[in-house]
Parts: sequence; C-alpha cells; structure tokens
Amino acid sequence: MKRAILYIRVSTDEQAERGYSLRDQEERLKAHASINGIEVKAIFREDHSAKNFNRPAFNKLLAFAKSNKRNIDLLLFIKWDRFSRNATEAYEVLKKFNQLGIEPQAIEQPLDLEIPENKLMLALYLSAPEVENDRRSMNTINGIRRAKKEGRWVCGAPKGYSNKRDDHNKPIIVPNEDAKYINKAFEEIAKGIKPYDHIRQELVKEGFVCSKANFATLIRNPVYIGKVWIKSYKKEPEAIVKGIHEAIVDEVVFHKVQDILNGRSKKIQRPKVHRVKAELPLRGFLYCTNCQNKLTGSGSKGGGGRYFYYHCNHCGKIRIRAERVNESFLSVLESFKISPEYKELFIKIFKDQYLNSKQDKAKTKNENLAKIKKLESRIVSLEDKFADNEISSVDFRKMKDRYENQITELRLELTEIEIGKQDLNLMLNNAADLLERLDIIYNKAETEDKQKLISSIFKGKMYFEENRVRTTDLN
Repeated sequence: MKRAILYIRVSTDEQAERGYSLRDQEERLKAHASINGIEVKAIFREDHSAKNFNRPAFNKLLAFAKSNKRNIDLLLFIKWDRFSRNATEAYEVLKKFNQLGIEPQAIEQPLDLEIPENKLMLALYLSAPEVENDRRSMNTINGIRRAKKEGRWVCGAPKGYSNKRDDHNKPIIVPNEDAKYINKAFEEIAKGIKPYDHIRQELVKEGFVCSKANFATLIRNPVYIGKVWIKSYKKEPEAIVKGIHEAIVDEVVFHKVQDILNGRSKKIQRPKVHRVKAELPLRGFLYCTNCQNKLTGSGSKGGGGRYFYYHCNHCGKIRIRAERVNESFLSVLESFKISPEYKELFIKIFKDQYLNSKQDKAKTKNENLAKIKKLESRIVSLEDKFADNEISSVDFRKMKDRYENQITELRLELTEIEIGKQDLNLMLNNAADLLERLDIIYNKAETEDKQKLISSIFKGKMYFEENRVRTTDLN
C-alpha cells in the first residue's frame, strides 16, 4: 500500500470567484486515496497564494516530508495550479521531492514523469497558471492606473479619510474625524516655528494617533489637497492629477510646508544660536578685533571663585572678562529702549509706514489675481485641446503642471500679503512693550532666549573694544 500526504490549497479570491473550497478538495483527495488503496499519512491545508513557495502550511509539509521520507511515497493535490503558479520555482521544489523519493501528483491531471514527453504537459500545466496570474496582475495594475488617472483613490484610505462608495458604487475617500488634526498639522508646520515632530506630539496629546514615520510620510502626500499621485510605469512618467475627493488642506499651505521640509522657505539671515553657559550669552556673536575669527568662552578658577572669559583660540591675543562685556552689551540694549512718552509715537509712525506701503501691496495683489485668472483660462483652453486630441497626454500634463505651479507661487505671495495685514495693532503693541522693557526682559530670560533675542537684533559681527560692544550691522 502506498502512503501519501494530501495538500489542499485555496486563496481567498479563488474561493470567491471559482467556488474552490478546502472541504471540497479534501473530500475528493480522500475519495481518490480510498479508491486506489492509498494510506493518508498527513493532510496540510493552505489559504495562501501560489505565486511562490513562501507559504506557511507548505513549509510545514516540506519539513514533515523530510523527517518522514521513509514512510511517504506520494504528495497528492487536485491540480497542478494547487501546487504552484510559478513554473521556475516549481521545478526546484519538484527536484527536492524527487531527492526525498516522494512523487508529487495531481489527481485530475495525472502525469507519469518517467515518460519524457509528459514533461511537456507538465510545463504546460505549470506555465498556464503563471501566465494567468501575470495577465490578472497586469489587468489589476492597468485598472488601478486608469482609476487613478480619473482622480480616484483606490487603495486603503490615508489617515484623515475613510473608504466609502459613491452613488455609482465606486470607491471614494471622504474626510473623517482625523481630518481636523491633519489640517492643524499643516497649518502649524507652515508657520515655520516648531519642528514637525513636536507638532505631531502635541496632536497626539489631543487624541491624534500617528507614529513618527507615518507622520513624516503623511505631510508629503498631495492627497490632502485633493490630488492623486501616480507613480511611473514602463514608459509612462509619474504624474499628479486632480482627485474627485474633497481636499482637507489648503493648497497654498501644503506647498509652503513642502518648501519648509525641503529647506527652501524664506528665512531671515541670523547668526547661528549656540548652546552656551549662562555666564557667556554672547558666545557665537563676538569676533576677535585682531584676527576677525569668532571668540569662544570658558571659565577658570582663581581667587576663591570661578570667573568667565571671552577669548580667541586662533591668535590668542584677546582675553576679556565676560562680566565686563555682558554689562557693556546691556547698555547697548538700553539704547534701543523707547520711553513711555514715545511709545504711542512709535506705534503711530509704524502705522503710517504700513499705510504708505499698503497701496503697493494692493497693486501687487491685483496683479497676482489677474495673472492667476489668466493662467486658469490657459488651463481650461489646454483641457479643451486635450479633449479634442490636439495635444498628447504627455504635453498636456507637462503644460498643466507648469501652469499649476505658477498659480501656486502666485497664491503663496498673496498669502504673505494677507498675513502682513493680520493683528497689526496687537503686534505693534507687543513690539512697543518689548522695546519699552528690553533690558529687563533680557536680564530675566533664559540663556537660549537671550541668544534668540540677540540674533533677532544683531545679524552682523559684534566686537568689544574701547570698553564697549559695537556692531556695524543691525537687523
């Protein structure tokens, strides 16, 4: 009596589309074994694709076969596509079973492989499912790309959206309760004040669940401005198309965030802020009057105490007590203070300056709006030409992307103009209060905040000579 292992495999899609089932295969294999007087030694059931042999149940089957090779003669399955849908790997696995003295056999497609001609049939049985898989995969890829070109998101919904069905029962994504966190994240990053992971941590405290890696990907995804990214495929270049789903982030804000992430945001040129001791707040800003190199600072013990100095490590000719320099710098800050009686005058002068520039800003705004309208008209004309087959899809996408990028840049300029108008009175009052108490605020500040204040005023080199701090370049 021959002894056999029964192998039963079905994948979820096959079970749904073709009516395969594990129970049906098992009953047919057991019936075959009974009729032919074959003893069943083990049964392995698999719910996994046959694209490769990295299958849990099959790996257990192979291990069982190796440890029981003296007691096994046959490996039985219904058809060769139950065994494999990858011809190249299938031949390697068949070789392993032959070395174990076990004959793999499909009961509905039996082959005597000792007959050379039957190897042609084996090649057909193994290749046909692989070709079918490749064709199915190609159809799936083409279907997904076609849907994406129509602006449809066809994968699992990104954070901030949920998968739904539209009136035609086609997949669509709609904003969910996380959308408010996504929108807030972009708004906060666009301010350019806090690191993006710090913003993520603040949102997590509010109830937003998102890992650091996922958040880094999320803030790059154009899906949040109502667009769908299509990766390159064969000769087709990658593209971003307008989606049919609702945007949850303003496009201008999104592109401002991308500029910040890419290091292209407009920044005020300020000296680098260093981590320093509290006694050396000017370290990193002071330069040597002899060799023009940056001064460093350190402390030394002597006379029963610890004293700090700014000194030059390059020429070694400058060494000044930090206390003297810090006091001199404080007197420089005091010279910037405004007295209470001039506070209102300061605010009035600044308002006058702002109103004088308002006309120029209004002119720029109107010019930008006109340019945007013109570019939008060009896009409409471009879409008409594409619909009439007057231009190719490649040229259409290239020109449309160029126009859309120009519109985004113009809208960014408009945003900066609008931001300049917001809370003018509040900003002026805060600035006046700061200038009125500049020395007090500086003395009470932590070292890091002192350095930020210094860098906001002094953007050039600072020197200490003739017992006073001087600079040639103020911000």
